[in-house]
Amino acid sequence: MKQINNMRKGFYFVLIVMCIGIAKVNAQQEPMFTQYSFNSLTINPAIAGTLPVLNVNSLTRLQWIGMDGAPKTFSLTSHSPIIGRKIGIGATLVTDKVGPVNNTFFTLNYAYRLRVTDELTLSMGIKGGISSYSVGLTDLSVINNEDPQFQNNDKKISPNLGFGFYLYGDKFHVGFSAPKLIQTTVDDVYATDENQLKRHYFIFGGYNWQINSDWVLKPGLLTKLVSGSPVSNDITIQTTYIDRFGGGLMYRIGDALGLFVNGIVYEELSVGYGYEYSLNGLSGVNGGTHEIMLMYNFKALTSDKKKKRKIFRF
Repeated sequence: MKQINNMRKGFYFVLIVMCIGIAKVNAQQEPMFTQYSFNSLTINPAIAGTLPVLNVNSLTRLQWIGMDGAPKTFSLTSHSPIIGRKIGIGATLVTDKVGPVNNTFFTLNYAYRLRVTDELTLSMGIKGGISSYSVGLTDLSVINNEDPQFQNNDKKISPNLGFGFYLYGDKFHVGFSAPKLIQTTVDDVYATDENQLKRHYFIFGGYNWQINSDWVLKPGLLTKLVSGSPVSNDITIQTTYIDRFGGGLMYRIGDALGLFVNGIVYEELSVGYGYEYSLNGLSGVNGGTHEIMLMYNFKALTSDKKKKRKIFRF
């Protein structure tokens, strides 16, 4: 009987893993965002302190509206330079819910900035934190509600380490990172390579093309690499007007097409909205993906308050 119960639990676990796989297209286990350029600290700790302000950003993503168990992701990031020193600090909190699966990631970030030339700065960052993975087995619809295998939820907490590099200037930027170096499994009993939470690598970059004194055009690329999965590429092109308003398009090759707008609405408060339309087999069964962003820059921490800030650099 115990063997049968284990087999039954294993069957449901396979369904949960499939749910994770569907939610993270191309087996990407890291949350994805249309407006990734505004919360890049979640994937690269070297971003910490690269703005001359205390930057606080929240981003809510509701994916595949209308589908039961569709992914819901929330990120909260904050980072700032240390005045008078070449270091930056930051913190990130990301929650990701897919059906009965809940993931929570919390990290602290540290970065050191090195002036390479008069125009370029290299930031080198590390991060450390914890990752929590939980599966609501008690919320599943099972044949036998008295089955002891589904009377308790599964939960696992593991440590995490990551690193990143970020080279930036007024004209362009490029970065490389591995935000989760420690690979873990979501279940020790049914641990296989397929359900392992794998190490991801991110490469991103962009260029600022000054059209005139008011308009800037900013093409960009985000590449995600993970073992056993196809390479994922997000191509973006956005424009900003007088460093206060912006918008653009995002194309995730073979997967989704998105658009986003953003702007400063009151002093240092900025808001943004993003929408994605699926280009894969799920395009006909969901109402698209919506994102809401709120960002606030505390300029009181700026070492030079008269310096013109470029919050839409990324």
